[in-house]
Amino acid sequence: MIKDVPVESILDAMRQFDEEYRSNAEWLNWQNNKNHKYAIQREGQLYPVKYIISIATGDPVSSFSGGDEANNYLIKKGFKIITLADERESEAVRGLAENLAIILKDYVSARLGQPFSSNHRIWQVFKDIEGKINDNGNIPNNVTLRWSVGQGNWAKVPWIAFMDKNKADSIQNGIYVTYLFCQDMQGLYLCLMQGVSEIIQTVGRRKGYQQLQQKAEEIRPFLKELETTGFKLDNNMKLYADSSLGSDYEKATIAYKFYPAETLPSDIELTRDLVTILNAYLHINESNSGLTATGKGNDRVERLLMNIAAQGYTFEPWQIAAYVAALRTKPFVILAGVSGTGKSKLPALISHATGGNCHLIPVRPDWTDSSDVLGYCDLQGQFKPGALLSIVREAAKNPDKHFVCILDEMNLARVEHYFAEVLSQVENRHHDGTGGFISGPLISQDLKEEDAQWGQQVLPPNLAIVGTVNMDESAYGFSRKVLDRAFTLEFSEIHLESWENESAETPDINIWPVELWFPRAINLNGLQEITAEEKQKIEEVIAILTEVNSVLIQAQLQVGYRVRDEVALFALHAEEIISSFVNRDGIQFNPLDLALQMKILPRIIGGSTPVRKVVLQLLGWAVKGSNSISEEDAQIMIDKWDKTGRPTFLADARYPRTAARLCLMWERLISEGFTSYWM
Repeated sequence: MIKDVPVESILDAMRQFDEEYRSNAEWLNWQNNKNHKYAIQREGQLYPVKYIISIATGDPVSSFSGGDEANNYLIKKGFKIITLADERESEAVRGLAENLAIILKDYVSARLGQPFSSNHRIWQVFKDIEGKINDNGNIPNNVTLRWSVGQGNWAKVPWIAFMDKNKADSIQNGIYVTYLFCQDMQGLYLCLMQGVSEIIQTVGRRKGYQQLQQKAEEIRPFLKELETTGFKLDNNMKLYADSSLGSDYEKATIAYKFYPAETLPSDIELTRDLVTILNAYLHINESNSGLTATGKGNDRVERLLMNIAAQGYTFEPWQIAAYVAALRTKPFVILAGVSGTGKSKLPALISHATGGNCHLIPVRPDWTDSSDVLGYCDLQGQFKPGALLSIVREAAKNPDKHFVCILDEMNLARVEHYFAEVLSQVENRHHDGTGGFISGPLISQDLKEEDAQWGQQVLPPNLAIVGTVNMDESAYGFSRKVLDRAFTLEFSEIHLESWENESAETPDINIWPVELWFPRAINLNGLQEITAEEKQKIEEVIAILTEVNSVLIQAQLQVGYRVRDEVALFALHAEEIISSFVNRDGIQFNPLDLALQMKILPRIIGGSTPVRKVVLQLLGWAVKGSNSISEEDAQIMIDKWDKTGRPTFLADARYPRTAARLCLMWERLISEGFTSYWM
């Protein structure tokens, strides 16, 4: 007799199976093993009956019978039991229409409340569709089938795509055929579609939409026969998606046919439509299969480097690349370093060279609240807008131009005092539906009716804030609250010998569409259309930060989810301009190394025993990948670093720039009993 346990124990056992056993080799595709005749079916997942009972009761599976005894035990507790033989048989004979119906019926509940897993029934249905379409011989050999339900999280708009390698190598570019599912799963479309991501990243959303529409209009005259079979030649499809990706797909459509969930056609009709649109797709002339672009990310940054160098300013290429990637990831960047190294000049130069607009606000040491930044009400109750709020309003009125506001010498006053509202709203940004991110209102006080417009001002997606700092006795330090919310880029490389202008003329201004400054997301959950390589990069970042946290925790300095997401997004944005992450000698820099220096090291300050352990172990970790290091070994590293001229990177280290800065920080700690990241 099976020991009686509450329903909650059964549910706990199922959760334990999901977390600890489902992905093990022993249990992969267990439901296809003929030794298992029955399964618990719950929320789209299948669970082995006897094993779940064994986990819940603590009794071995050999102590009770399967079949009626185990099944009835669970049925009485309200669980649904299915016969796997019947399930396997039904899976084998399911056609395309039935598979699509399952997706339309069950996908929303999976996306909103069930774990993302390759063992989930939805995933298996997509795999089944792939296998059956490939096996039935209806797609040509030169056409590849790909599909996606997301990467780590369920996609809002899953798809099944068919690509001729001569016309598209991914859904981000070229032309392809695809099934697109509406976000609400009320139906799906069979479409002839253009890749949209690359063109938007290159020329911006507005101009990209124009080019997509122009290309569609060029192609549609060759597709008139599709209209006779029920396809529409316009882009009026509606995916009802609550993100910009939905509107991107809609704007990129060349032709489509809609299948409502309630009245899906038969397998015969679905197959006929697929063959028809694939034939039309394959006969599109090669001259009609591409989109125009105005340079990739690396090309744009190269022109930017040439423009700045031609004006006689000396910056390392990686500094400009890191600034661009950081400002795109987070619209709040702090530039630190020796006075006179161009901290205030760099944002202005880049803004001018890319067709943007730059404003400078000198910070005063008597700022104790936000009145000078955002504004205040005078004695008559009239609102007097501050300098930053006026720039915010100007940026909002010019959404096609990128604005940069420089807070010069921002730590002459306490940043937490005069900038608190802005810091909070930087973290309160959300998607605006056009690809950018906006904040909530910056002003919280009640204003007169004639001043109400000021109370509605938010941080627009086309505005970034750059603070310059000098760390000397006249300035304040930064709290962790500020450092967590910014990327900190230091200028310590100085090349006094570089003064001659080697360029005969300054390259023309290369106007960047404002969308090029928009991040792909503001957290990892918001990422869409990530590739396998990008997923691998994210996992690398998370693994590295986990190692770093194991050291930082000794001083309670560990990083949280915000830093994790921002470092990962910085790494992804940096990959788009990776060839510019070099120094003047052409030595390649690892963006992750720079991210560690920008987001981790500024947190470390003090002279306590825990801080001493953190600096020492991070030094060993950054140099040789192990935090097991003695103070004697550290001194040998410091002596070698000092004898070679105290360079800003250690060529043989795991993370060269982070290691070099930790050498400086450890030396200070030994000689002065106190250390910090700041010069």
